[in-house]
Amino acid sequence: MKQVLPHIQIGLHNDEHVVVIVGDYELADFIEDYLGDKCDLPYDYRTTAERPGGEIITLHFPESALLADIEDSLSKLASDEIEGIYRLNN
Repeated sequence: MKQVLPHIQIGLHNDEHVVVIVGDYELADFIEDYLGDKCDLPYDYRTTAERPGGEIITLHFPESALLADIEDSLSKLASDEIEGIYRLNN
């Protein structure tokens, strides 16, 4: 997995499809909306894993989604904005 922004990683799940791992529920909602609505990169499904004080959300994208496209879209977000959203719950 590659850290692309604070609390956000991107990579391939079993070398099959792109996943974006987000370290907070509120931040995951923001990323879902941003990628789906503004970038036209909707995810297929999400999984969650509990962590102390919250959960980690993994967004699973269709096999047709390209890692470079999603990473490029995420790189347009400001780290300060990401930190601000993360701090709402942490």
